[in-house]
Amino acid sequence: MPGMDDLLIARLIAAGRVLFGALCVGAPKLLLRRDAASTPGPAVWMLRAFGVRDVALGAGTLSALRDDPPDTRWVAVSAAADSADIATAAAFRDELGLGGLVATLALAVPAAALGWKSVAGLRSLR
Repeated sequence: MPGMDDLLIARLIAAGRVLFGALCVGAPKLLLRRDAASTPGPAVWMLRAFGVRDVALGAGTLSALRDDPPDTRWVAVSAAADSADIATAAAFRDELGLGGLVATLALAVPAAALGWKSVAGLRSLR
């Protein structure tokens, strides 16, 4: 059935977002391994705040995808957040450094592209 792959993709991205967000909240220094002991408190707090955002977006998306037909608004908002992450990373790449830029883009580019693909595919089912 057309769109079922899009539903699976959207669910997998949302579940991954919840897991990654929970890791950001619960173990931010693990993600900031490099000199984690000396990482300033504001950087740890920001990563936790980012994690809360991802948990909320992922959980909202998973909930919305239970509807029949699936509600794509949360998928679109999540893809927009990933797209904003890409734009922000590109604009502030010097602050991120090469490693941070590559890590951010490695997560955000596929999530945004597949998210938008899922939105289009799921909306075509209506």
